[in-house]
Amino acid sequence: MDRIISSIKQTFNVSENAIEKLTSCLHPINISKKTILIAPDKKDTNVYFIEKGIARAYNLVEGKEVTSWFSKEGDLIYSTNSFYGKTPGYENEAVQVLENSLFYYIPIAKLENLCSSDADIANWLRILHQKAFVEMERRLIYRLYMSAEERYKDFVEKNPDLIQRVNLGYIASYLGMSHVTLCALRK
Repeated sequence: MDRIISSIKQTFNVSENAIEKLTSCLHPINISKKTILIAPDKKDTNVYFIEKGIARAYNLVEGKEVTSWFSKEGDLIYSTNSFYGKTPGYENEAVQVLENSLFYYIPIAKLENLCSSDADIANWLRILHQKAFVEMERRLIYRLYMSAEERYKDFVEKNPDLIQRVNLGYIASYLGMSHVTLCALRK
């Protein structure tokens, strides 16, 4: 659980007591590559912490998978509809595991209880969500104002390990370009 704890500490100055409370509620689960962890048609009541591995969130748009997010070691992943309640635009959201992985999970209700009883955990989760919001806003702005080449270079700079670990088609989708365009940029 070292990567998870390290990630929590990097996000917010969480007390050792709060980390112990949170980690004592986490349950390990090994997940095989290509597993659909969260399906669009099923409610998933857990939040997952990634200790080892990688996953992607995607939505089905006109029958095509459009990658919206990558999560790797130290990150969280969850169903938007399960965590926030029915959210328009996320009806077709899915999460796929891309490598044989070790995740830890906690029921959303248990995490909410921990947030209610421990300010450090609540603040850590708040800051985590703020950082995710800022990243989504940054990506939106970049998609509007940056060329495909600039978006690719930015992605590689911020995520050098993902280029080696993730299918290029998923990365192209995430960057809002075709696989052909991405391959041309890589040359």
